[in-house]
Amino acid sequence: METNGKSCNICHRMNSVELASLRCIDCCDDLCEKCAETHHASRLSMDHRVLSLDDAEAVDKSGDVVGFCEKHENRKLEVYCFDDEMACCLMCATIDHRKCKMVESLEDCAKQTGESEVDKLRETLKEFNQECADDIASISKNEESFGAQVDDVRARIQTMKESVLKFLNDKETEFLEHLQSVQSEKNASFAAKVKMLTGFQEKAGIDIKKIEDSNTCTNKVALFLEMKETEKNHKELKRELQVLQRDYRQTDLKLEDESYLAPILLEDHPFGKVVVEETTTKSKPDFLISDLVLGNILAKSGCRMTDAETIGDEEHVISVCDNHNQVYLFGITNGFITSAKLSGKPWSMTKIDQTSVAITIRAPQASIELVDIRVEKVCTLSSVDVIKLSFKPNGIAYDNDSGTFIVSSTDGLLRHVDKTGSSLHTVSVTKGYVYGLCFHSRRIIYSHHVDKGKVYALYDDKLGTQEFAFEHEDLSFPLGVTCDSCGNIYVVGCSTNNVLQLKPDGEFVRQILCKEKDEAVINPMGIRVSLMASIPTLLLTCRNEVRIYRFQTP
Repeated sequence: METNGKSCNICHRMNSVELASLRCIDCCDDLCEKCAETHHASRLSMDHRVLSLDDAEAVDKSGDVVGFCEKHENRKLEVYCFDDEMACCLMCATIDHRKCKMVESLEDCAKQTGESEVDKLRETLKEFNQECADDIASISKNEESFGAQVDDVRARIQTMKESVLKFLNDKETEFLEHLQSVQSEKNASFAAKVKMLTGFQEKAGIDIKKIEDSNTCTNKVALFLEMKETEKNHKELKRELQVLQRDYRQTDLKLEDESYLAPILLEDHPFGKVVVEETTTKSKPDFLISDLVLGNILAKSGCRMTDAETIGDEEHVISVCDNHNQVYLFGITNGFITSAKLSGKPWSMTKIDQTSVAITIRAPQASIELVDIRVEKVCTLSSVDVIKLSFKPNGIAYDNDSGTFIVSSTDGLLRHVDKTGSSLHTVSVTKGYVYGLCFHSRRIIYSHHVDKGKVYALYDDKLGTQEFAFEHEDLSFPLGVTCDSCGNIYVVGCSTNNVLQLKPDGEFVRQILCKEKDEAVINPMGIRVSLMASIPTLLLTCRNEVRIYRFQTP
């Protein structure tokens, strides 16, 4: 009888080895002939179906075998959890899925599954396959069209080459010499950076050797002094390395092609102009699947921080406190640096550029206060202007294109305000307080606390055309809202002690931060997604702290 080289499962459990020739369809065990006879003799398994291995394999392929629970291998699949979309045994359903809302027996599910559901699923899969086929056809058509365009460009280039070949030969040597000069210049720059890094390594290597030699020394004082000197050297090397890293650029070479034949014939540089483009390489995580990892905590005792923003060289944070009427400057490595008194009680802020912010002042005089920040050898904060307003402001955003402010207020209006305090135009959006506000890709995102709390998106037009309105059972009193570089939205729940993440179209993604994950997330207010040391970062104000989280892709 055919065995296919499989061992008897029952013999294996008894620490014996026998080749299997049969299989129990109900137990899914491979059996030798002797164990098959015993299997039929048992009261518990006398009705089980025992088939040859070939016949059993055919039954397996037909889908008639339901199978066993992954967690409890001796129990068959008995129920299906619709919440977790998985089948399991009754024991798993009782223990692991007791809080799930929809758990039904497989037999009941099977009875409810009619031909219409099967047909619907079949049609869905067919539609999916057709969609893939349509995409394949579209891509193939695009590929064919692109090929034709390539052939056309190739033909035009050949014609151009034949027309200007004599002229180009005269200019070729001159151009290549210029190209060689550009390469030599950049190679020298590359070599200089590598030389500096090699120098850092050599200095670190010397310190490593000193530590290794000192470790054998019996004089503990000498060892201590050597260690402190080495630590000092390491800090200096680390600072020098960070300065060099901030200057890293991705260097690319581009050849600017001319468009028409006549300019080429008349041009002194017929091959075009060599342009070196340098761009800073920055991390671009997938915000929708990245986890938040706590990096730094910046705190000021006795304060209530209501908003925060990165400033300067991306290694400093500025925050406002509404119970001390202060603005604070922090360094992410050395904490509190300096502070300045404001003209009144602040609420939120927006960055105008890397050296200045605008802060809304709610009392005693409603206004926007402009603060200048210097983060050089001596860090300073200084108020440079106070723009008086005729309404009580809350949130604020800056429109770089027009050089104006967008301000939310306690009367349910959004106002576009110039730097004299005059309202250019006003949009009525809701009744009562409008709190959080941000401006991204010509869209205004704002939050409103009535009925637990909602988040709205408007097109930046004078009509205030609403794009979407979002509310969630786990969101209450949304005081802060912001966007990341991809347009994803983050809203703070002050009463629910959490942060929710939405897609740009307002679709709920997840609760990305909450008190259960980080017990210090209590009454959060201000929020900002920004870059710190070229790393995407989320700033969150919670009472007297500014908590800094890094986005980390799994």
